[in-house]
Amino acid sequence: MISISYKQFVKVLIVMGIVIIIAMPDLIVGLLFGLVHFFFELIFEVAAISFEWLETFLDHIVEHLFETELHETQTIVFYIISFIALFPVYALWRVLPGFYLRLKNGLLRVWQINKHKAILYLQELTLNDKIKLGIITIITIYLGLFVFI
Repeated sequence: MISISYKQFVKVLIVMGIVIIIAMPDLIVGLLFGLVHFFFELIFEVAAISFEWLETFLDHIVEHLFETELHETQTIVFYIISFIALFPVYALWRVLPGFYLRLKNGLLRVWQINKHKAILYLQELTLNDKIKLGIITIITIYLGLFVFI
């Protein structure tokens, strides 16, 4: 009888997972897209149901507090919901410019550092190494066109 330890079982599962990813990448990507689609759909459905619940709740509150008809109730609820929606919009309006500037400055800094490193690397290469790098780059782009076009 062959006994497999827990560690060997985990290693076998990892190897099987790697083989499946290599052998069937289209199924893995399709599964991941399906899961992402499911979660986005679930989030949007919960948001829609929550909005409907809020609207119904406000309808009943306004109708009982102010003793209004349907049209007046709907108008008041619309303005209440619009006022509530202004708070996140205002918060984003206050936060996004600073976030954009920090992101832009950080990306420019990373771009400059990597550009400087690439220039230094290319300056240190010999002529043969530069030719090899150019040929490898051209072959990689050529082979990549088969995959992406």
